[in-house]
Amino acid sequence: MKKTIYFRVDGDDGKFAGLGHIYRSLKIYNYLKKSLSQNYQFVFLSKYKIGKIFLNKYTKEKILNYTNTIFNKLKVSKNDIFIIDTLGAEKFLLKKLNQLKLKKISFDEIRPNLFLKGLIINGIFFAKKKLKKSKNITIYQGPKYIILNKEYKVRKTIKKIDANKLTALVCSGGADDRNFLYKTSSFLRHSKLKKINVVVGSAVKKNNAIFKLKSNKIDKYLNLTSLKKLIDKSDIIICTGGTIMFEAIASGKKPFVFQNYLHQKYAMNYFDKRGLIINCKNPTLKNIKGLRDTLNNLLLNKHININSKQKKLIDGYGLDRCNKILKNYIK
Repeated sequence: MKKTIYFRVDGDDGKFAGLGHIYRSLKIYNYLKKSLSQNYQFVFLSKYKIGKIFLNKYTKEKILNYTNTIFNKLKVSKNDIFIIDTLGAEKFLLKKLNQLKLKKISFDEIRPNLFLKGLIINGIFFAKKKLKKSKNITIYQGPKYIILNKEYKVRKTIKKIDANKLTALVCSGGADDRNFLYKTSSFLRHSKLKKINVVVGSAVKKNNAIFKLKSNKIDKYLNLTSLKKLIDKSDIIICTGGTIMFEAIASGKKPFVFQNYLHQKYAMNYFDKRGLIINCKNPTLKNIKGLRDTLNNLLLNKHININSKQKKLIDGYGLDRCNKILKNYIK
């Protein structure tokens, strides 16, 4: 009988979780499915409806609604494994896994005292709290464990920017619960930008104001599976502090970044101190208007230097590193 790898992961329209955790878990699942499917089956445990719909779109595995009573329904064996991607596992879940002595892996976990034993990979939350080495917990932390698509291994030569033909990319990730796309694009259409490419994520609601925004400057992109080509051809990246920020840095861009969730501020501060992003803080109308004025001044002065010089901090090999770590740990 096959053993089971459980993925505990959440995703929604941006109100609580967004879709970044699900994107990351799916990348890991696809690798493990290819390399371990002879000995393991896979099950996803998730809370939010949109996340479960999204998982169902990209995998044919069993998807169960996660609750504190889920273990009453699961037939868990001592050889099963839990992979947790919820910005820190729930206390109840960790207590149960510790009792059952199951192998467990958590991404962006900062409470090793509750973890007791297992594997922690902090590609993002290392910026919030650097964990000390532990006898019973194997810890990997730092930006080289940020998981991106394999295409980010390659960085194209950055073209010279023409201040008279400046193109901006606006993206809020998979969701847009705070109307970042509309607020930003509606201000920027009155700037001196030549073109504004707006990426509308798969979890953006149909009644979002961005769909009604009309301008000759604005092109909207829906249902994209990758942003790499659009990032490469855009001169300026304006985004929130999730995966798109890491993708922009890995592509050699220096993005203007707004904080969409409280937990994003730690990574934003980390990369801001290293000169890899321009930290625009919270996406208030005042701050977005300030961005428009900043861009206009840059254009008027034709003083534009917004490309990143650091090539190795996020190199695009994080997925390879994490897959190797996971495969060795699971064996």
